[in-house]
Amino acid sequence: MSETEKSSCCNSNTTKQILNLINIKITINQSKCIGCGLCADICPFGLPKINLNNKYEIYKPELCIQCSACERNCPEQAILLVEEKGCGCLWDARQRASNKRKNTDKKCCC
Repeated sequence: MSETEKSSCCNSNTTKQILNLINIKITINQSKCIGCGLCADICPFGLPKINLNNKYEIYKPELCIQCSACERNCPEQAILLVEEKGCGCLWDARQRASNKRKNTDKKCCC
């Protein structure tokens, strides 16, 4: 059981402090994830991947640039991100993901 799962009863600030201590930038709380895939759709690097339980995991958290698009757009608030400073241009990531499916996406500043 991971540190995040052990502390799932704690508030998100405590969990983020634990993640920071063990040097993890981002994780997905498996008990909250509903497997919708929105995080995978909007991540600029495709870091969230579906696992055997049909939920999403971040397999290479060290590659996360902390843009916070996934965290801010997760409908279940299952993503815990220790954000230092994101680029700030993905505040409308949910709309961008929708536009991407419709092929009308505008380019991000990054």
